[in-house]
Amino acid sequence: MKNIRFFTGGPAFHPTTDQAKMIAGWLGPDYQCEIVEGAPAFDDLDAVDLLAVMGLHWPGMSNDWAGSLTYEPLDDARKQSLRDYVGSGRPVLGFHGGVASYPDWPEFGNLLGFYFRWKLSNHDVGNRLVAVEPTDDKHPLNEGIEPFVVRDEVYVNVQAAYDMPIDVHAQTRMEGARFPMILSGEGGRLPGAGKAVYLANGHDLRAFEAPAIRRIWENAIRWLLES
Repeated sequence: MKNIRFFTGGPAFHPTTDQAKMIAGWLGPDYQCEIVEGAPAFDDLDAVDLLAVMGLHWPGMSNDWAGSLTYEPLDDARKQSLRDYVGSGRPVLGFHGGVASYPDWPEFGNLLGFYFRWKLSNHDVGNRLVAVEPTDDKHPLNEGIEPFVVRDEVYVNVQAAYDMPIDVHAQTRMEGARFPMILSGEGGRLPGAGKAVYLANGHDLRAFEAPAIRRIWENAIRWLLES
């Protein structure tokens, strides 16, 4: 049985713990799912087969509008734990705002493969209906996915590790430009690094009402964990 650890927590506007519980329910008993809020998610990664980075943890979470939360940066042991995990070839799944975490340690985003580069990456304001169009690349991430509409906050200009080849599997249009919503890559980052996926859609639980979101998660987890 594969062990999936969900890194969650952060401001309430991203209810990642509740989202992770929904995903675990979708997956059923074929997977062992563990939900850990905050920095302890990077402890003891030896038995983890897939790390899903969902929670948004950054210094700004102490602001009133973010809930006056306490930011806990990663210590050296947790940083090395993540390096060892990625270098072992095990996969990483980045989700929505999770890739904006730990901006005070830039290596974090590079290890994930996808990251929010402050002052370049951005998102639109508020939730709105967003049309998402799968590409025609016939990748396993797109299996059974047709164009769909989701109520969401669009993340734009999410960056990829410079040395990791990437593929775009779905995108949306905003103000005349196209922005990737499903991305994958493999390698780069560290010697031995394996697969990485970024799923942009999923600001809150309303986004999870779109049936396609469940299928996308199932496809991503299946592809990431296949040998």
